[in-house]
Amino acid sequence: MNSYCWTRFLLILMVFLPGLVQGGQSDIDFALQGPAFEPGKPNPRLVSPEWIKKGITHPPGAGKVDLIIEMDQNLYDALTPIVEQYAREHHLEVRVNKGTCGTSSGPLAKKQSDMAGFCCPPASYDRLPGIVFHTIGIVPTVFLVHPDNPVERVTFGEVQKIYSGDLREWSELSDPKAKGKSGMIQPVARLHCETRPGHWRDILDNKNQFLQQTHFVSSIPDMVDAVAVHPEGFGWVSRWVVEKPGNRERVKMVRLNDTDADDAQAVAAGKYPYFKVMNMTTWEGAGANPLADRLIEHLLNRFDQVKQAGFIVHAKELRRHGWRFEGNELIGMPTP
Repeated sequence: MNSYCWTRFLLILMVFLPGLVQGGQSDIDFALQGPAFEPGKPNPRLVSPEWIKKGITHPPGAGKVDLIIEMDQNLYDALTPIVEQYAREHHLEVRVNKGTCGTSSGPLAKKQSDMAGFCCPPASYDRLPGIVFHTIGIVPTVFLVHPDNPVERVTFGEVQKIYSGDLREWSELSDPKAKGKSGMIQPVARLHCETRPGHWRDILDNKNQFLQQTHFVSSIPDMVDAVAVHPEGFGWVSRWVVEKPGNRERVKMVRLNDTDADDAQAVAAGKYPYFKVMNMTTWEGAGANPLADRLIEHLLNRFDQVKQAGFIVHAKELRRHGWRFEGNELIGMPTP
C-alpha cells in the first residue's frame, strides 16, 4: 500500500470508527471506495500556449456584465442571494447561471466565465492552467427513507452494503427499529460527476459496483420523488434539498453513524463522513479579474451569512478543526 492510500485509510478509519463500534459494523470495504480528493497541479499539456495567454471573453449575447458566474445547483440556491446582494452593494452587473458541475466546467474551458461553482473536488482534468479553486465549505449529504419507514439510523458500512447488494432487507440493519420491518430495500442513486473524486464515489467507486436493481435517477427532484413514492426507497441528497418547499413532508432523513447532519460541530469535527465539497473558482494570469478575487474574499469571510444559507459548514470552521487545505482549496480530512 503506497503512502497516499495508507494515509487515506487512516483518515477514513478515524472518521468511521466511532460509528462502526456503535453500530456493530466492522466490514467496510475501503478498497471499493473511490478517491476522496485528487490534489494536484495544473497541467499545461491539456491546452495550447495560445489558450494560456488568452483572457476571458464573455459569450455573444451576454451584454455588458462585470462577472459571469457558472454555478452548480448545489451552490446556486445557497450563494446566489449573497452574490446578488454583494453586486448591489458594489454596483456590479453580475450574471449567475444555474447548472451542474459539467456545465460549470464547459465555459471555463472556453474561457467564457469569470468564476464557476462545483459540488465536488476537482479532478485532474479540471485543473487547467490559471484556474484557482477556493473551498467555501462542505454540505452534509443525508440519506432518505419514506416517511412511514420506522428506520432512524444507518451506519456507513450498511450504506455501502445496501448499494452493493450485500444487504437487501430492512431487518438486516443494526437499528433496533428496523428489526420488525419486512420488505426489500430499494436503493436509489444519482451518479453525477462520475469521474470526479468524492461525493457518491465515497460509497462505491463506480457504477459497475452498484446493485443491478438500483434505481438510477438523473436529477435531484427525481431522487426525492423516487424515495417519496416508494415505501422501500433509500436514497441521498444534500441537506439543503430536504428544506425545499414540499420535500420535508415527503421524505425522512436518517442519522448516519448515530450523528445528526444538523450537528454542525460534529460535521466540522469530521464525525459525519458523507458530504459535498463546495468549490468556487477564480483565474490568475491572463484570465484574472480583480472583481472576482474580491467576491471570493467576501464569500470566504462571510462566515455567518454563508453557513446559514444552505447548511454549509464554512471553510473557516473546517480549518479550525484541522481539515487540510492547500491555499484556499480543501484537499483532505483532519489528520489523526
